[in-house]
Amino acid sequence: MKMKALLVGILVLALSSSALFAEEKKLTEEEALQMIQEYRSQESALKKEISQLESRLTTLSNKIAELTKNIAILKKEIKDLKAEIAKYPSEYTVVKGDYLAKIAAMRYIYNRASAWPRLYRANRDLIKDPNLIYPGWVLKVPHGLDRTYTVIPGDCLWKIAGFYWIYNNPKEWTRIYNANKDKIKDPDLIYPDQVLDIPRD
Repeated sequence: MKMKALLVGILVLALSSSALFAEEKKLTEEEALQMIQEYRSQESALKKEISQLESRLTTLSNKIAELTKNIAILKKEIKDLKAEIAKYPSEYTVVKGDYLAKIAAMRYIYNRASAWPRLYRANRDLIKDPNLIYPGWVLKVPHGLDRTYTVIPGDCLWKIAGFYWIYNNPKEWTRIYNANKDKIKDPDLIYPDQVLDIPRD
């Protein structure tokens, strides 16, 4: 009787162990399927991200190509500009029959006779009378926008601001005054040989 009970107990234990093993095996499969699903979801997200990155890369490549093209155009423009600037002399040697307005009117000087005061102001160490220049003199020919200006007799801030190489607008005289308050106490009083700053911003 005891033997029979023992055998029944062993059988029940065996059946219980088998059920537990099967349940554990089933749970592991579910976990595996869940992991596979998660990996597939991650794979899908990564593929989407890769697609977006490839799209951005294409956009950037197109922009780089456009910038490269624009840089090439700018380089050519700079080269052409340098060649054009090279035509404008920094000096001019006076010949017989010259006078300041005539020189200023030359194409590669200023192309305007009215610009002769700029030549005069740049060469006051040589020119004492703007109506008298002599063959053989080598005159400085400034170009571009000046950042300083040396006052000569007869100047005033209004007049200086009106020069085309300064602001080409007499009403801009306050810009010169505001930039030189350490030198100008009264805007109606400036003196020969004062060097004024010409702001460009």
